[in-house]
Amino acid sequence: MSLKNKSITGAFFNLSANGFAQVINFVVYAIMARILGVEEFGLVAICLMVVEFCNLFVTVGISQNLIQREKWDNQFASLSFWVLMGVSIAIAVFIFAIAVPIAWYTYSELAAQLIAALSIIPIANGFRLVHKARLERDFRNKALAAYDMAGVLAGGIVSVVTALQGFGAWAIIYGKVVQAVVSTLLTWVQSSFRPVWVSDRSDLPEIIVFAKPLIATSFVNFFSTKASNIVIAFFLGASTFAYASVARQGFSVINNLTFQPLNRIALAGLSRVETMRLHQAFSRITGMTALFVIPVYFGVGAIAHPFIELVFGEKWAPSAHLLSILALLAPTQVMAYYLPNLLISQGKPNQAFTLNMINLVVNLALPLMLVYWGLTAVVIGIVLSGYITLLMKFAVVKKHIGISLREAIANTWRFSLAGLVMYGAVLYSERTNLFGLTTLFFELAALVVTGALIYSVILLVCFRKHTFAVLRELRVTPKTKPPQGNAKT
Repeated sequence: MSLKNKSITGAFFNLSANGFAQVINFVVYAIMARILGVEEFGLVAICLMVVEFCNLFVTVGISQNLIQREKWDNQFASLSFWVLMGVSIAIAVFIFAIAVPIAWYTYSELAAQLIAALSIIPIANGFRLVHKARLERDFRNKALAAYDMAGVLAGGIVSVVTALQGFGAWAIIYGKVVQAVVSTLLTWVQSSFRPVWVSDRSDLPEIIVFAKPLIATSFVNFFSTKASNIVIAFFLGASTFAYASVARQGFSVINNLTFQPLNRIALAGLSRVETMRLHQAFSRITGMTALFVIPVYFGVGAIAHPFIELVFGEKWAPSAHLLSILALLAPTQVMAYYLPNLLISQGKPNQAFTLNMINLVVNLALPLMLVYWGLTAVVIGIVLSGYITLLMKFAVVKKHIGISLREAIANTWRFSLAGLVMYGAVLYSERTNLFGLTTLFFELAALVVTGALIYSVILLVCFRKHTFAVLRELRVTPKTKPPQGNAKT
């Protein structure tokens, strides 16, 4: 198999594993939300966010260096392994010395115990990453995908079973730990790499120099995406954070199943496009994304009340109106999501970093300004942040590669308008109980069908030409073989 085919196959299995993991995690998340109390659930969500941040220092930088090096060097890999182990232990010590006392005094003894137990995860990742890099270099992506899926499935089963046995918040912790340990053990056993002790530290500067900018970027990315979560958790407490977490969970799955795979494809494609054709390529990918993603965003927001009640349970009803508000971010998500990779593909990583800094500053400032008025005000601030940062990001992009916000709007406004009309109509139908259905499942099904029909009819009647033009972009033109027998000699 050629290198290109191996890369494509590997990407396919990675995306398949990601999709499987997202579905399983969502199902487990919904079950846990039904079983646990609101306060418990919010407490676990906060603890997981803290450990996710600590995990950045382990998972970013070192393994990427091993993958991109021209040749695999066992000495270099072993040194990388021991560096990762040192970092992992340092992170565990940090969690015990800093995070645990803060959790104890800020929240409760239970919160401190949960975070302490989660410190196992960075250590497990430290054990795994070099072995995972070896498998990735050998294009054993199918096996890696299987190990990830096995970990997710095992962790999910443990969480559900222990929750049903009455372990409360600990059920999710047990599941996360089992997931990390199972994935690590399977990867370790199947990898051909075995670390040896390395006394020569001459390669250490390369490891540090390569990892530093990646860690810094991931650091900014984390806080730019989690800024509002941090504000809610710190100022409004665990229960309020739980309602916000449930409201965002649906969109998190949508992002992971749509934007992330498309973003990887976009980076590979845009990096091979000539500068003169960059505008056209960006128009195509935003148009195709808008056609399919915008109605999903608006649709989930429109059916938020029956969706939340059916999937998560009645106690999470306060999350429904938050979900409806967050759906208004749909146009900004489509227009802005590809901008960092657009800049990176054109050799402008510093400008891409600027976009992340814009996210960080605005996403932190507005929720901080509005937190006094409660959770709904913070969520409205999140939506306003999306539109404010959209203007600022395109100012940067236009300055450096000439693509303007006007172009992005021209490619997406038809789908945004159709989605917004659908959103309003379905939300009105649900709020007024237009169909008069008493069964929640049938009501939800009726609303979904109504929304799909409204969106489709608007596009076919009002924007037929443009819609079919975007759909034609999905076609793959088959390659034709050159005629044989008439070649010139």
